[in-house]
Amino acid sequence: MAAPGSIPDSLKIALDNGVLKRLPVTFLPFVNQQLREWDYLFPNERQSVERLLSFVSSLSSDQLSGLFRSVVEIEDKMEVRKWNFSTTEQTIENASLLARSSYYQDWRKAVQSVFDAADQFAQATGNAQASGNRLVLLDIPRPLEISSADPWGRWQKIGRSIELGTPSFRESKGVLENLLTASERKSDSTSKGLLDKLSYGTRTRPADLWVIDAGRSVVDVLMSQPVKGSSGAAPILLSYARLDQYRQNFSHEMNTMRKDLADADAVFDRLRKVDVTPWCPPEAMGPAVREYLRSLYLSGNGAVIFGNSFVQWGASEAFRRARPRFLAAKFGMRSKPKPFTGVAVFDNPDQVNPLPAVDDLPGSAIDAQILALYVWLAAARYSEYQSATACVCVAESLSQAYIVAPPEFPVKAQTNKLSVDELRNALHEWMA
Repeated sequence: MAAPGSIPDSLKIALDNGVLKRLPVTFLPFVNQQLREWDYLFPNERQSVERLLSFVSSLSSDQLSGLFRSVVEIEDKMEVRKWNFSTTEQTIENASLLARSSYYQDWRKAVQSVFDAADQFAQATGNAQASGNRLVLLDIPRPLEISSADPWGRWQKIGRSIELGTPSFRESKGVLENLLTASERKSDSTSKGLLDKLSYGTRTRPADLWVIDAGRSVVDVLMSQPVKGSSGAAPILLSYARLDQYRQNFSHEMNTMRKDLADADAVFDRLRKVDVTPWCPPEAMGPAVREYLRSLYLSGNGAVIFGNSFVQWGASEAFRRARPRFLAAKFGMRSKPKPFTGVAVFDNPDQVNPLPAVDDLPGSAIDAQILALYVWLAAARYSEYQSATACVCVAESLSQAYIVAPPEFPVKAQTNKLSVDELRNALHEWMA
């Protein structure tokens, strides 16, 4: 296959030397697709492929046989070579064939052990990068009300709550906006916003900083006060409302689809190829972000229809693909579901049902409480977030924050209220 020009020279050499021929057949769909889409990958995804192929390229024939022995044995038991198995890209048919096999779980474990060995090789050769502490910052804003009887019961006592001093902010700026941006009450350098401080950090790399907004208030504020850090560490800013044109074009295509699989395949294929650049706001013009959004909207998870689903699934995909050091997410208001609309198949209720949209305040509040926990659980699936990671969930209606963090996290249990400025400084201390 022809590799994109942006692939590093060391990887091009490995490809020229036939490294793909050294891989088991079930590795080829993933690797070939990642190489073909290299310009649309986040740095973490590129590193994963580069580590694997560099490791495989470095092995002798005997070492290679040992590395892939379990994978090849399971492929033989599955009789993969008798399948209609694509080696050029990951397809629905490939996934279905693998998942239906009684050896599927064994295969997954064997594949993971290969990637683990590649990671260990990278660490041993000094090619792994120390990531430092990580932070997941979640905001449930007013007017979403959380019950004060047992506000954090869903978190099953994995963390602790603290009281926040939240004086009356300007209506356009809630707690999250005040944490991310500079203090309006101070003019010294210590009052810089958390996002500005992180962008200067020596550990901060491209795609390390993410902000996902169920509305638009956070991203509007950040776009009006551009971060002035290193050029490679510009934050990825995603706003459900600012992506209206992108979503509306997607849902319009979906609403032309007849409810049969053949037509669904045709619509999906068209949406995989259409140029989405005209639909993107300025902050989503980067190739990797554009394609991330395309993939997110195609995955059938409600992100096209509901802002809170966009936040939860967007964060989950960011953790899976980019492994950011910092992710901030703000939940918001959604409309009540309209009758006789099929959100599971991407129907846009406002396009297919003439009834006016009605805000669902209680439902939005429940969504936000549940999905905030889901965001943290999504991060905790990955080894990078299983230590040295703090999660801070702010409930603005209660003037409280719930903290899940290691013992060394600078905010301790205390009886005094913590001001937003103090919390901002503590979060920066943690990330520094």
